Amino acid sequence: MPHITTFVTWFPNAGANHHVTLDLVSMTSSEPYLGNDHLHVGDGKSLVISNIAHSKIHSPKCMFTLSNILHVPNIKKF
Repeated sequence: MPHITTFVTWFPNAGANHHVTLDLVSMTSSEPYLGNDHLHVGDGKSLVISNIAHSKIHSPKCMFTLSNILHVPNIKKF
């Protein structure tokens, strides 16, 4: 049975190019990222992308799926 995310804190950003997580455990599925790209963040750092993940998000009224989430273990919210 797939894991359904219910208690993950999400920080919405309507201007984002990709969804990013440091929490691979809460994802429904994932596969290793084999590319050479990195996630470049506002302070100029370049962070390693470890996996590409997918997640089902449950809200009180519906469930929806996010695909191609970047798993970046060193991402931080300031």
